[in-house]
Amino acid sequence: MISLLSYLHTCFIRSYRYGPATFVFFMGIIFVYSVVPNPVMASYAFSTTFIFIISAVICYTLIDMETTNQESVTVLHSGSLIKLYLAKLLYCWLFTIPLALYAVSFPAIFQKFDRNPSVEELGMALIYHLVSSWLGVALACWFSSKFIRSRVMSFLMLSVLIVITLSVQGIENVLPDGFKSMIVLLPPLNSTINVLVNYDAQTLLKKLLVTIAPIVYGAITTVIFLSMIHKRKLDSTH
Repeated sequence: MISLLSYLHTCFIRSYRYGPATFVFFMGIIFVYSVVPNPVMASYAFSTTFIFIISAVICYTLIDMETTNQESVTVLHSGSLIKLYLAKLLYCWLFTIPLALYAVSFPAIFQKFDRNPSVEELGMALIYHLVSSWLGVALACWFSSKFIRSRVMSFLMLSVLIVITLSVQGIENVLPDGFKSMIVLLPPLNSTINVLVNYDAQTLLKKLLVTIAPIVYGAITTVIFLSMIHKRKLDSTH
């Protein structure tokens, strides 16, 4: 797996596909904190949402990075298509770790907040960023050309899903009472953002519980994704 991750890293860096999303994220964080002071955890709520979007874009650009012939050779060496795609998802998430560290440390180091954040706040903020990026990766993998041939259509559908994920609270408010329970089927980013916005009023248990939902949701989504690839015996033909 390490060799496969190293190979994917080399291909991704050489392709420069990481450039636009990474640049937008770095500059976006700088732009947001150009005005000071900022509330600590509410500001991290924004960057948590931001990294969710960026991680989804990164996964979207990497998931179909290889050409048909190149992927066939990679599958041959890795042993299975499932292992290759599992490595792709893992690599996408690992790629966002430095972005999460940057988003958490930049405003703290350069004193962009209205006060100095505590170690506990910095640690929890980093965890929230990482679980949100994992959720973005787990959702974006479904928009691979393995499932949706048209890249324009897949990108539009991914954009719609991101908008829906960010609008869960509004959707829940307009749903009839009998359908509100269906909101659990939507990606659980909203609960994480709500905790960050109202961080001081939350219990420690609540702060920890909202980190579990994105992990579990992403894990279930990933398992279903890999199972679909295995069950349908999808090949490398795009």
